[in-house]
Amino acid sequence: MTDLSKQNYELAFHITANLEDADVQKNRQELERIITSHGGVVSFAKDPDRIRLAYPIKHQTSSYFGFFNFILDVPEAVDQIRDEVKMNGNVLRFLILKHEARPKAEKEDMIRRMAQAERRKVRAAKDLEKTTSQKTEPKMGAEEEKALDSKLEEILEKI
Repeated sequence: MTDLSKQNYELAFHITANLEDADVQKNRQELERIITSHGGVVSFAKDPDRIRLAYPIKHQTSSYFGFFNFILDVPEAVDQIRDEVKMNGNVLRFLILKHEARPKAEKEDMIRRMAQAERRKVRAAKDLEKTTSQKTEPKMGAEEEKALDSKLEEILEKI
């Protein structure tokens, strides 16, 4: 198969919290086995961590959440993977996402925009530094200072 036929996918899953840690790892390995048995190559795996759910799923308020990023040559295998994961009774919920590859020009444009934004931040920080260093009070001459003191004394005498 060519690289053009390969697709990137992600399988995110919630495993029931009623299991021991060893059983959770066995379920994770089983999910990975399902992916690899259908020709998938796992490129990244996040081990399941116990989390509190925002709302109950199948009457459970916590679960073990993890995910796999994987590459498949045969897109039809996604349906087979989905069917096998559904059969696992310890998986509360799962989702398979297809990651669209961005064109190279779009990636380069995004990198260029991020670099421009970073340059603007650096420029703004330098400008801010210049303005704060330039805000020093101007020096008064001795005559101006004496004139100001005399005016202050006049005002204070009137009070």
